[in-house]
Amino acid sequence: MATQPKNKTTEQKPQKSQMIILQHTEEAALTQLERNSLGLLLSGISAGLDIGFSVLLMAITLTAFTGIFPPPIVHFLVANMYPLGFIFVILGRSELFTEHTTLAILPVLQGFASLKKLFRLWAIVYVSNIFGGLLFALILSYFAHSWHLINKESFAAITRPFIQNGWLTTLLSAALAGWLMGLLAWLVAAARETTSQILLIWIVTAAIGFSGLPHCIVGNIEMATAMFNGQVSFQEYFGFLAPVTVGNAAGGVFFVGILKFSHTMNSGKEKEIDLAKDEGTVIS
Repeated sequence: MATQPKNKTTEQKPQKSQMIILQHTEEAALTQLERNSLGLLLSGISAGLDIGFSVLLMAITLTAFTGIFPPPIVHFLVANMYPLGFIFVILGRSELFTEHTTLAILPVLQGFASLKKLFRLWAIVYVSNIFGGLLFALILSYFAHSWHLINKESFAAITRPFIQNGWLTTLLSAALAGWLMGLLAWLVAAARETTSQILLIWIVTAAIGFSGLPHCIVGNIEMATAMFNGQVSFQEYFGFLAPVTVGNAAGGVFFVGILKFSHTMNSGKEKEIDLAKDEGTVIS
């Protein structure tokens, strides 16, 4: 008697628990804390360069559609260009400062790493991100004069809202952006598939772009390009970058890093056994 073939059913993997997410993020962060300085420097420069494609495509979109569509539609289209650089950086495993404000503090809170190593990581990644961004800004400023796809006035339009804001407003809005970036780091660590990670990156960073919340690494490129084109002074550039850096770091550290760690460790559950070492992907 012939046996009927069994129907293959697709079993959905269970959602990762908080403790497993914390364990994976700590392991990834500890790896970066122990990484040599040259490796961090090169990876940080790469991230600073790659994230510049967000600014490039925002400027092209703003140039192409201004005067054709109503301003709200143009604003929506520009905001949806914002996530592209983040996708390149996060899935490419380059080091981004606003991710490490959340992730790198976790091993320190557990006592697995020292504050000295944390500050070393932050300093190297931040400086290299800014340097890579300045290099990309030089490229963009050249394109603004020689490439018909970009109007240099688009950079002034992108940076104008940042210049108009006061110091306190900039600081607080940057803290919101850092909060969202910290949540993104946690959510991507929780995601099991690359498609889910891309969707999460797109939603969160598009929300940052649409809301006009300042991000120190993307904003560095936006402001520096406008500065190289004579539309922003150095005082305005530095007056933007300083409070945004502080705000982004504070938002990631306190609203996500410390709070997620605290409520996970005090959830009242015993530590779960890691189901599989290779399940999920943690951004680094």
